[in-house]
Amino acid sequence: MSLVNPVFIDKIKRLGAFDINACFSCGNCTAICPLSDGENSFPRRMIRYSLLGLEEKILSSPEPWLCYYCGECSDTCPREADPGSLMMALRRYITRKYSLGRLADLFYSGLSSLTTWLLLTLMGVVGILLFHSQPNLEKVEPLSFISLDFLHKAGLVLGVFIGFFSLAQLLVMVRHLSMGKGYKRPTLRGLMRVLSREVFLQSRFRECEDRSRHLPHLSLFWGFSLLFIATVLAFGVDFFGFPPASKILARVLGLSGGILLLYGGGYFLLRRFRAQDYYSRRSHHTDWIFLLLLLLAGFTGLLLDLFHLLNLIWPAYITFAVHLVLVFDLLVSAPFTKFAHAIYRPLALWLSGY
Repeated sequence: MSLVNPVFIDKIKRLGAFDINACFSCGNCTAICPLSDGENSFPRRMIRYSLLGLEEKILSSPEPWLCYYCGECSDTCPREADPGSLMMALRRYITRKYSLGRLADLFYSGLSSLTTWLLLTLMGVVGILLFHSQPNLEKVEPLSFISLDFLHKAGLVLGVFIGFFSLAQLLVMVRHLSMGKGYKRPTLRGLMRVLSREVFLQSRFRECEDRSRHLPHLSLFWGFSLLFIATVLAFGVDFFGFPPASKILARVLGLSGGILLLYGGGYFLLRRFRAQDYYSRRSHHTDWIFLLLLLLAGFTGLLLDLFHLLNLIWPAYITFAVHLVLVFDLLVSAPFTKFAHAIYRPLALWLSGY
């Protein structure tokens, strides 16, 4: 027997599902959803679970992660209950519940979110002030301003932090999903399919009637991925004896990744500013912060390259410092914010037998 949480729906409303009580369970949302099938009849089932307060059934279901929030269900709902926003709110709630030590709570409620972001940014600024070096004032050399050794050590600490929390939270997710009806025994073939079709190509987006978000969403993923690969290559040359040509490749990948981030981030921010559809109107403050950090990280990276090329000494060093603080904020918050979708969704797809 499932326990009922009588305040569950109130918590979900605070995370964006404002109108869900208007639902009278007609099933139109499930019928029109191109990603819903016989086994995964969302969003109707998730609506009923939410209204009844069946929290454990939601935590043990992969269905919130199978929704890509195309907005078709909300656009066609006869009661304007906005079921798409419920699915998004459930993902926010689940991210908080799966979080180790409930650290994700710090990023989702108003005052604590503002305080947390300010403290993280302050930590990044203090780190720059304490560990910067006397820069080369004849030509731009970013690593004369912040030493490579410091970046290497800070990167290792951040890597351990992100890896530990990400792995621990994935195990929490596996434990919950393994108790649900949607759980399937994972296979290597299934993992390869999820990686190739859903992680690298995000092909399920193309099944939605509104496919306009597919390319920008893919651009965000590949933009950040290319920047990460470029960073690894650059560190590989400096610390692990990678061929010098790897630095040229790193610069090309970094430039490409920055452009993709600007395109994807700019598209979604502009769509939210215009607020012409349900998807855009129901944005949570965590969505705005995530997009702004991605967009600014890509922009400052490209700006740094420009200042480096033009040998603009202090603009380059200041931009480099701002870029490092933005990246620090993004990485530290990654396991607890919308960034976590990048690992939760593929795992849910895999464990649901996709």
